[in-house]
Amino acid sequence: MSKRILNVNVGILGHVDSGKTSLVAALSTRLSTAALDKHPQSKERGITLDLGFSAFTLPMPEHMAHLPYDELQFTLVDCPGHASLIRTIIGGIQIIDMMVLVIDITKGLQTQTAECLVVGEVATSRMVVALNKIDQLYPVDEREKAVRRAIKRLGQTFAMTKFAGVNMVPVSAKPDSKAESPPLGIEDLKAALVAMVPPVPRIVTSPFLFAIDHCFPMKGHGSVLTGTVLQGSISVNEVLELPALKETRSVKSIQMFKAPVQRAVQGDRVGICVTQLDAGLLERGLACAPGTVPTFKGAVAAVEKIRFYAGRVPSHAKFHVSVGHSTVTAEMTFFGTCDSEGLTREAALAAMIANLDAMALSGKPMPFDQCRDYLYQEELYGLEGRPSLVAAAGSDEAYEARNNVVDDQTGRHFGPQWALMKFDQPITAPKDALVIGAKFDADVHGDACRLAFYGRLVSPIDPTRPEELARLNIFKLKTRTGTLERLQPDGTTAIVRNLIKKESDVTIFLGLQVTSGRGEKGVIAGSFGKSGKLKIHFPGGLVMEGRNTHDNIIKLQCKRYLFDPQAKKVLRQ
Repeated sequence: MSKRILNVNVGILGHVDSGKTSLVAALSTRLSTAALDKHPQSKERGITLDLGFSAFTLPMPEHMAHLPYDELQFTLVDCPGHASLIRTIIGGIQIIDMMVLVIDITKGLQTQTAECLVVGEVATSRMVVALNKIDQLYPVDEREKAVRRAIKRLGQTFAMTKFAGVNMVPVSAKPDSKAESPPLGIEDLKAALVAMVPPVPRIVTSPFLFAIDHCFPMKGHGSVLTGTVLQGSISVNEVLELPALKETRSVKSIQMFKAPVQRAVQGDRVGICVTQLDAGLLERGLACAPGTVPTFKGAVAAVEKIRFYAGRVPSHAKFHVSVGHSTVTAEMTFFGTCDSEGLTREAALAAMIANLDAMALSGKPMPFDQCRDYLYQEELYGLEGRPSLVAAAGSDEAYEARNNVVDDQTGRHFGPQWALMKFDQPITAPKDALVIGAKFDADVHGDACRLAFYGRLVSPIDPTRPEELARLNIFKLKTRTGTLERLQPDGTTAIVRNLIKKESDVTIFLGLQVTSGRGEKGVIAGSFGKSGKLKIHFPGGLVMEGRNTHDNIIKLQCKRYLFDPQAKKVLRQ
């Protein structure tokens, strides 16, 4: 009987030349066809250009002995470190369960290390840091002290992230670059990975979803799709769909690191062989249970600003949006939840922020409800003024200076908000897919974080169909002010000027509520003459305090819905 294997996918991330691939080689005992920089250009340039996959197995640890598995397998996803390959890194992190952040201890936290840390923070809550190249710390008798100093300094940086208190393991994947010198710290790193594996079984009841990272022909067999099972399961002879091609294929065979298996489940790294497929049509993408993954031109997503992104994230701006291995540009419209009934613009915004704070504290985003109203936001809110991760972990002077800053990382955290994304090209993705927004046209050699926001897809939408957009009740608060000109003898009817323009259609304002400077509530009853003046009825009476005083200001607040086809004809409160 074949062994039952629990597979855990581990992303290996870090700055270029930090020794990631050497570390993967020191850990791995099983290699895939795309491992250890087998890409021809990778060998030519001496850097990782694509995702690499390899694995090692260990006996089931004690804390997982109750699970129905015989072996624990770690599949290592070796990600590129060069800044220009961040899209490939983003594609890689969407299939991982945990990560190893590799840091060259002789150089510390570099620009792309920081960017990989931000990517990892989005993708997983389980991380271990490999402090590589400890053999290059001299003098040798000062090595332990230098490692402790590096751990202390980096620990201050990780305290700014959700990885506060992260385990840092000193290693040397390739000591002195000599093949006969054994790696250092590898067993400690393996133990750290084992300790992070959650003692819970995989969930296989969801519809099958498979992230394809390579597709190639195999003579006499068909085409092989290599990738990772994101959810559900698939067995030999079952049918899968390739939604990007709108085609279905039967599964001829499945292999896990060149060993045949009958079934693959969530988390497994496998090759799936299908017939009658032109491998040239599909490089990367998704396979799924038929009919479960749509293609769409727009979507609503729950999003959050990445707090190390220094710039604004404004509505109507375009960002590069990555979903799986696809990256397209999209126009963003941000909005949030608030109870704005009877509130001023400032109070409505404050109410929305309070809701976002509540979401951040609970760790659960509020469900998106198309039946409720949402307040339009000029931008995505988040923490401002954070120092860059590179600066925070730089020189001793920068380290000391940062520690003298008064609590710069305890500002308000706004939590998840909503975004309407209008894609320039259609996207194929499942519901709840991870979304990462960035400005990839920024300088790749700068130290600024290019990743702006992240989140999860909530609902596909077709932005070319006005009736679909109209179901999104996103509004702007509009406030108009007029002046109480005089009070009629009945004491309840006021004549107000300048609340609307002379040429405005009075009928769209009839019945709307207004408020005086003293707080009295009135209702617009009709026009007065032909100069744009209005008659307003105050059921509780009104007191007029002379002329041109604040108490005689009349305010009208109402909602303008962004996508309501009647927006220019109907105002709502």
